[in-house]
Amino acid sequence: MNTKNKQFSEPESHTSPIIQGIKNRRDPSKMVLVRRQMHIATRIDDGLKSKGWSQRQFAINMGKRPSEVTKWLSGTHNFTLETLSMIESYLGITLIIIPEEELQLA
Repeated sequence: MNTKNKQFSEPESHTSPIIQGIKNRRDPSKMVLVRRQMHIATRIDDGLKSKGWSQRQFAINMGKRPSEVTKWLSGTHNFTLETLSMIESYLGITLIIIPEEELQLA
């Protein structure tokens, strides 16, 4: 069977009661978290591409194990602010935006 041109429906278009039950039990706050984690992973991957670095080169430059960078790019890693700041510094990208006026000490 030729599956090359087979059309697959998007998950949201399923009407199965089982799938609807799963969708109804999703925690909206966790969905936001997953989207943010995936977005960060994508930004890091884009930063690597812009530098022309492989994951291995990036790990070596940061003094990390390649497996750690793989976790970062999985989109499920729970980053510390310290790690995010280091990644920003090495890749020359911004992952966290805080308005400058909020950073000023009163």
